[in-house]
Amino acid sequence: MPVLQTYQFPSFEVLIWNITEPLHFFVEALELTDSELVLLQQKYRTPIAFQQWLASRCGLQQLFNTSHRAFQKNETGKLELKNKLYQLSLSHSANYIAVAKAKQSIGLDLQVRTPKLERIASKYLAPELLVELKKSPYYVDYLHIYWGIKEALFKAYGLGKVDLSNICTSNPLTILPKEILERQF
Repeated sequence: MPVLQTYQFPSFEVLIWNITEPLHFFVEALELTDSELVLLQQKYRTPIAFQQWLASRCGLQQLFNTSHRAFQKNETGKLELKNKLYQLSLSHSANYIAVAKAKQSIGLDLQVRTPKLERIASKYLAPELLVELKKSPYYVDYLHIYWGIKEALFKAYGLGKVDLSNICTSNPLTILPKEILERQF
C-alpha cells in the first residue's frame, strides 16, 4: 500500500497516498459488494475519479481506523464521520489522495502542478493580486499556493457558496524563501 507520508501533530493528522494499486485491492480492502461496485462505477465514470474515490475511502479507513461506511455526506455535501467525534478533509489530484483528521474544522488541499490554474486564476484571485503575482518569476508557484489556501479554507468552512477570490489584495507570500518556492515535492 503506497502511503507516501503520514503526519501526526497534536491537533491533526494527515495521510497522503500515491494510487498505484489495481482495482481488486480496493474492492477487497473496502469489502465492496458487487452491487456497490456497479453503483460506484456508474457514479464515477472516469477511471481516475473511480480510483480516487476508492483510495480516499481506504485512506479514511486507515486514518480513522474504522470502516468507510462510518462516513456520510452532510446537507451541504461535505463528508463527515457519522459519530462526529472528528472533522475530516479529503483532497485528490492526479494519482494522489490526502486525508486529514482533526477535532476542529480542518481543510486540506493536494494539487499537482497544472497549467489549469493559470487559466482560471482570475476566478480565485483578486485582480490587484493577480497583476502583482504576474511580475514574479514564481508566478505559477504562487498560483498553486493560493489555490491550496483557497481550497483548504473552503473545505474547513464546509458550508459551500462562499467567494474567496477577494481574501487577499496584496501578496503576503513574497516573504517566502526562494528555497521553498523552488522545492520539488
